[in-house]
Amino acid sequence: MSKYVYDLLNVRMEDNGRQCLIADGMLADQGVDVLLRYSLASAALGVLARLKSSRELNLLSLEFEVDTDKRTLSCQAKGPASSLVFKELEKLRARVQSLGRPLAIREGGFVYNLYQPPIPSRRFVNSMSRLVVQGREQVRPATCTLQVTTKCQLNCYHCSAARYKTDHRAELTTDEMKSVIRQAEALGCFNIVFTGGEPLLRQDIFELMSFINRDRAHPSMFTNGLLLTDDNVSRLCEAGLHSVMVSLDDPRPHVHDELRRVPGGFDKTVEGIRRALEAGILVGISTYAGPEDVREGRAEQMIELSRKLCVHEVTIFDIVPTGKLLQSQAEQLLSSEDKRRLIEMERKYNSMEVYPHVITQALVNGPEGSGCFGGLSQFYMTAYGDIDPCDFTPLTFGNIRDEALEDIWQRMLSHPAYAQRCNHCRMQDPAFRSLYIDSIPDDALLPWPGFDELLNMPNSPMAVCTTVR
Repeated sequence: MSKYVYDLLNVRMEDNGRQCLIADGMLADQGVDVLLRYSLASAALGVLARLKSSRELNLLSLEFEVDTDKRTLSCQAKGPASSLVFKELEKLRARVQSLGRPLAIREGGFVYNLYQPPIPSRRFVNSMSRLVVQGREQVRPATCTLQVTTKCQLNCYHCSAARYKTDHRAELTTDEMKSVIRQAEALGCFNIVFTGGEPLLRQDIFELMSFINRDRAHPSMFTNGLLLTDDNVSRLCEAGLHSVMVSLDDPRPHVHDELRRVPGGFDKTVEGIRRALEAGILVGISTYAGPEDVREGRAEQMIELSRKLCVHEVTIFDIVPTGKLLQSQAEQLLSSEDKRRLIEMERKYNSMEVYPHVITQALVNGPEGSGCFGGLSQFYMTAYGDIDPCDFTPLTFGNIRDEALEDIWQRMLSHPAYAQRCNHCRMQDPAFRSLYIDSIPDDALLPWPGFDELLNMPNSPMAVCTTVR
């Protein structure tokens, strides 16, 4: 049994000509004046602080007990202000109960899926503190997906990022990427995902991963797996990579190679997966399912392959018409029955300990799950600095070279399509596509501005730069 204690709120008296009450701890580190927010409690507790000889008082801490053998987790609040986190603790207990078995143990805490921080960990408690202080009326992203480069060794038939690529715009520099990371952390992101193109083709990728503040966030990565060499895997470990999602398009090697247009690509990718696992990295497989994949059993075959490879997790995305396939026909979309079968599949395999954890977009982004993540709990940034709701949605709400991330995020939330929660993937919704996607010209450079006034912004895709880095 291990015990972890996190201070959420301390107060102390300081004399700088006159006595004043100072707050610190994770609640006080959320960009909100907690003493002003909870003024009545602070006034009373300030008296208690004066009575202590040390002139300091712990008002609130969280104590976790973790039994890695029995795989149990408990948490309780301690201190005079423990009522502040009562609701969040109840939600945490219900959440842990619903998450089932942990996939792994990292930093002394349980990892329940590859997109979330270990429970407990400083970044998890920091995120929880943000919800307590700011309340859920303020929508804040938990995940940002950063396309660090458009470069790739492949020319995939179905590439979702191909129409972002141009020789007439400069990709963000190292300093610009670091600025985005800090702004994302301040906005509330605890999962910073590097993607591409192929992120391992960016020379400073390890520096960017190392730059992340581990008290607030961790680095994850999507990769085609071809560059998971011994040297790169070692450097990823040194840089603190939390998890890697490796793309496999089909359990049949020859079909994967045909879609990726690289002979022997399947076998090289599997070799990379094994290297990452041997190094102790959390590894997942990222794949997708169309109607035939569900009906002909290939989704289940991919889960079986994931079990044989001993990966921690497999994520099955729906086919979404985007990128090269933006104008694809509706028959490529999953039917309600297809999604029902995928959801049943997820629940079936997650009840069997010999299998990796299974996540299906059909469940997590559907009415029974959290709904669409775009503009709710995540955003996507292109390698040129455009901020979009997600990597499937070719709409931009501003460029990081023109404005602060906070301002762009607020603009996104003001859009009619993102002003409220949506209980399904918007990019699979004919009404959404009719209003915002179908009118995008076939030859347009993506992403397309979400508001007309963005067309003439200096770094809009419509005003492409004439100099290339």
